[in-house]
Amino acid sequence: MTLPAPVFRHGLYLLSRRVIWQLFLLLPDQEAVQIFKYTLGATLLSFKPKERLEVHAGVLMSNHLHLVAYDPEAERTNFLNRFHSPLARAINKHRGRKGRLFDLPTAKDKSSILDRAAALHSVVYTICNPVQAGLVRWPHEWPGSLGDWRQLLTVPIVATKPRQFFDQRGPDEGGKPEEVLYYLTMPRCFAQEGMQKDEYEAMIRDAVQAECERIHAERDAPVLGVEAALSLPTDTRTANPDTQIDRDTDRFRCDPARVKEFLDLWVEWVASYMAVRKRWKRGEREGVEFPPGTDEYRRLEDAPVAELDPDSPFAWLHPD
Repeated sequence: MTLPAPVFRHGLYLLSRRVIWQLFLLLPDQEAVQIFKYTLGATLLSFKPKERLEVHAGVLMSNHLHLVAYDPEAERTNFLNRFHSPLARAINKHRGRKGRLFDLPTAKDKSSILDRAAALHSVVYTICNPVQAGLVRWPHEWPGSLGDWRQLLTVPIVATKPRQFFDQRGPDEGGKPEEVLYYLTMPRCFAQEGMQKDEYEAMIRDAVQAECERIHAERDAPVLGVEAALSLPTDTRTANPDTQIDRDTDRFRCDPARVKEFLDLWVEWVASYMAVRKRWKRGEREGVEFPPGTDEYRRLEDAPVAELDPDSPFAWLHPD
């Protein structure tokens, strides 16, 4: 059983989702990439501007996907439901199959990013995923890369509505837009320091190049290449399943002391949440208040939720 987890305003996350049985059903051929980029854009644009998540990096691999995203108004759960469901159904339609596409989500699929260094490492990790997997030498060669790491904030992501699965009615008739256009953004922790967009792009270019060069220096075998990767059947399974998002190195993890503080508070939060939930289910309403970050009852039952302590490590990106 996955423990409940708090969902706070201004959360920064490495969001991942893996295909059932590690099958290559997300193989980024032209149609799958169009579905991925369009579904992501349409989902983002379906939220009001104030509630809209910002995406800082993303990649569609053959058997999983990653997004680094900032959640200003605690809409993460709603966003993931709106994004993953049509993505899975559209990919299934494209592959001519039925049934579950994604594996059951785990806590690691919604990893909180707790400091500036981890924010940079998560963006670089996501961008370099196809290089780390031995598929290409540089991230921009991989068709499933979201954006261009050499101009991360400058080049827009544009996708037209796929002809399969999606309702072809226009927005005026209740359908989705014919085309979506959106940009990747700079994580708030860098913007708060006064970093400009060109400075951020230069930092990402340097970090990605250094990481790719490190991977090349440590790898003995040649890269597989896009053509060979896309020729693999979708019922292929990876030889070494990537079950740990942060498996590679400590460089992609948050500061250990901060993680311990975060986890200790999470344990306290779960105990508080479960106790209040029992009272709520018994019908008690007088004096009942869920702990900060309670998502399900806030959204579904409009339950009272306490305000977040501004000194909490959960609140490192909280400006209020």
